[in-house]
Amino acid sequence: MMNDTAKRRRIKIGLLVSHLEDDFDDAVAEGAMIGAEQCDADLVIFPGRYIDGVYADKLRTVYEYQYNTLFDMAAANKFDVLLVLIGTLGTYLDNEHKVQFLKKFAGTPVITITAHIDGYPCIMLDNRTGMKEAIEHLIKVHGCKKIGMVSGPKTSDDALERLDVYKETLEENGIIYDEKRVAYGNFSKFCVDEVGTLIDDNPELDAIVFANDQMAIAGYKAMEERGIRPGKDILVTGFDDDPVAEELNPHLTTVKADPSELGYHAVQEAVNYVINKAINNDKISSEMVRRNSCGCQGNSKLKTISFGRISDDPEAFARRMSQFLFNKYSASETTAKMREVYVKIIYALDDYAREENLDNEVKKDKVLEMISTLASEEFFRFVSVDELYASVEYIQQKLISRFDNMEKHLKLNQTFIQIYKILAERNANYCKEKLEDNEFLAWQANSITRDMLVFEAYDDRAYETVVDKLMRLHMESSFLFSFEPAIIHFGTDKWQPPEYMYLKAYHNGSDAIQLPHEEQAVKYTELLSNKYLPTDRRYTLVVSPLFSNEEHYGILMCEIKHEYFNYLQSVTVQLCAALKIITLMKQQAVTQKQLKKSLIEIKENNELLRDLSRQDALTGCYNRRGFFEELRKRLSNDKNEGEKAIMVFADLDCLKTINDKFGHEEGDFAILSAAKILKHSFGNSEIVGRIGGDEFVVCAFLDNAIDIPSMRNHIEAVTREYNIKYAADKPYIIHTSVGVYPFVCSATLEIGELLSHADILLYEEKKHKRSILKSDYE
Repeated sequence: MMNDTAKRRRIKIGLLVSHLEDDFDDAVAEGAMIGAEQCDADLVIFPGRYIDGVYADKLRTVYEYQYNTLFDMAAANKFDVLLVLIGTLGTYLDNEHKVQFLKKFAGTPVITITAHIDGYPCIMLDNRTGMKEAIEHLIKVHGCKKIGMVSGPKTSDDALERLDVYKETLEENGIIYDEKRVAYGNFSKFCVDEVGTLIDDNPELDAIVFANDQMAIAGYKAMEERGIRPGKDILVTGFDDDPVAEELNPHLTTVKADPSELGYHAVQEAVNYVINKAINNDKISSEMVRRNSCGCQGNSKLKTISFGRISDDPEAFARRMSQFLFNKYSASETTAKMREVYVKIIYALDDYAREENLDNEVKKDKVLEMISTLASEEFFRFVSVDELYASVEYIQQKLISRFDNMEKHLKLNQTFIQIYKILAERNANYCKEKLEDNEFLAWQANSITRDMLVFEAYDDRAYETVVDKLMRLHMESSFLFSFEPAIIHFGTDKWQPPEYMYLKAYHNGSDAIQLPHEEQAVKYTELLSNKYLPTDRRYTLVVSPLFSNEEHYGILMCEIKHEYFNYLQSVTVQLCAALKIITLMKQQAVTQKQLKKSLIEIKENNELLRDLSRQDALTGCYNRRGFFEELRKRLSNDKNEGEKAIMVFADLDCLKTINDKFGHEEGDFAILSAAKILKHSFGNSEIVGRIGGDEFVVCAFLDNAIDIPSMRNHIEAVTREYNIKYAADKPYIIHTSVGVYPFVCSATLEIGELLSHADILLYEEKKHKRSILKSDYE
């Protein structure tokens, strides 16, 4: 695609999407990343939020506007072309306001995605073909006549076009359109009330067509509340073929208009547009994916495969089958290579499954070896496991149908059992490695705040510890920029970025580097062209704002594989929490200087500040600072020299789950309970501290020999007694995991080193942490 002129300078593309927790936008970003890699283009992803969005959870989303400062950053920095997923970002905007939003990028070529705006080239989904096919399937196959629809917002081009297809298809099939049978959702799973009202007002409905799969989730919930069975009492179809479509029960019949293909295609067309000032193809095809929610039963994947017999035309059969299996990123080089290998495997199976070859062990071993080679980690990223087994099963059936002899059936079946075993073992290993990696990465991400707060407020080494963690989170490069001072930005104000930002620390494929303060300043307009970015290779960067409420602290830019995107949210939350505390510590330092103006104020306020700085407000335990100070004092006491002691690092199990399922008040109760259990377990004379959200430390000085198993049993006994007495009415249990590290007291001991040893032991226990459900505990 790239000519000689384009090869002289790597093309830089910006991609503006909504948040990456949205399946559609995340898939667009994934496809764009693969497309940029294939085109050798630099890609920068700006995951913002809905512009002027309306959210179901207003309390938790009040500061979502902060993410949209990223779009101003995209406008301020130079790109060869910007891809704007305006169909998602502009869900709540009418056409006039969409145009107004796009004008901020004047001077940079802009290509819109999923929403056509006059004057801008656009990449669109084919909303018509697959949607019409799904509705006609309901009418012609299942005899539906009373079909409702849940459309998206009236400001969405995709929603309006899908609604038009619904109207037209009904009319073409002799069904009168009834406005009362249409509800308007917001393309999210939170429109349960809208779906419920549609069902209540139209009890005669025999089918509902949803304009996307997320709203179908809401439809399932609304039906469950009314005792209605999707796929039986009311037939259901969706649109997008989100991963959730195969997780719903029954599996959701939907329209496959692969958003990853949309992102992949958009990048390819962006490169073509930069070079040739034209777009070759602005439509991504769509087709119906038949599962069980439309009333079809059985293995719907096998029903959709109709490739005939291998023996009729082995080459055509193999090509069609490989295209069915490798349908993700259909134009990518990796997909093309895997298709060719799969075609060769089908050829080899066709050759082996002949009467004269069934006893040929060499041919059988060749097939098994080819499958073993194909089934790599990358292979399972590019295929659906369901479709993989459906494909193999279909081939098995076609080959076995060649023989009437039961002995030959058994012979061939034994070979396929070996094939299934290879695939199952490789997939299990892939999943196991991912699980272990996820556990380690979650632990790393959750320790960011703790590690940053080891340092003083003005010590930039805190930022270096973050970058060091990011390296361990599989980031190839990361760049941590800070506003100095933090910017107060309200949603009603226009974003006013500073002239300069400060690159506190970064890494680029090597060790974490902390820059001296005099080298940190980078112009805001040069953030994406600064000298520290990779120049010897292409990159894909994801940009995340760092803020707490209305305070904006800076920007994190990182190079991370798509499979690890789910850690970005955790990393930024931890980082923002640490920056918030550091900001408070800096403000406290300023306050202390001001207090020195008056001797009386110094005496009064120093006492107050000392108490506040040493004690955790929720639990009454020492906080990090108080714990360190008290322990240093004890270790420095001559009477403790040489005495035996233990350092205990404790972690409240499943706090996030408690918060998410039962609310933050219950989370506070669980934290306070954990503190009480530890105090009761060790007594008031020992040092108990809370150093993080769910992290506690205890230092106990022992008179007797250290018996760690007995100590753990004692803590478990206290924990069980507490749950029975004080938490019997709770739907969860209070439980902590602990790491216990024995040591001998000395004034020269490093407290941080003791904590580190205990933390490692804690991590080993956390691998086996118990459930918070009462039934599991009892």
